[in-house]
Amino acid sequence: MTFFPDIDVEKTKNNAKRKLREYSRWRRIAADIGEQKLTASYSFEPKQALSKPSQPVEHLALNKVSAEQELEAIRWAVSGLFDSLHRRILVEKYLLPEPKQDLAIYSDLAISETLYYEENEKALLAFAELFRHGILLVEKVEN
Repeated sequence: MTFFPDIDVEKTKNNAKRKLREYSRWRRIAADIGEQKLTASYSFEPKQALSKPSQPVEHLALNKVSAEQELEAIRWAVSGLFDSLHRRILVEKYLLPEPKQDLAIYSDLAISETLYYEENEKALLAFAELFRHGILLVEKVEN
């Protein structure tokens, strides 16, 4: 067992991209105010504040808590990136309400396209290492 195992770079990058692309969905879930649900018969399901919550209300509350935890984990990992260029690339590409296209990002940064993609790859790998203690990392399988 090695201290730093070889990782499958492509699979790890794909995991990081997938997680970062989930960010806007987690934001929508976390921001959901938990209003009453309109049922198929066009009646509102009560929140049942004085008694045990109904299943949909209970699920909504659990989803909101889970979403807030996932948002916090993503933000913590991005904030923990050592290189500010990496943080900026990931924020602008994945975390803004209106994510920017690659061309707009590397033009704003005044760097070449090649350098941008190299730094983007490094940022994704660093994010994968930090997110939930490396859960996104995929080790190479030896044949």
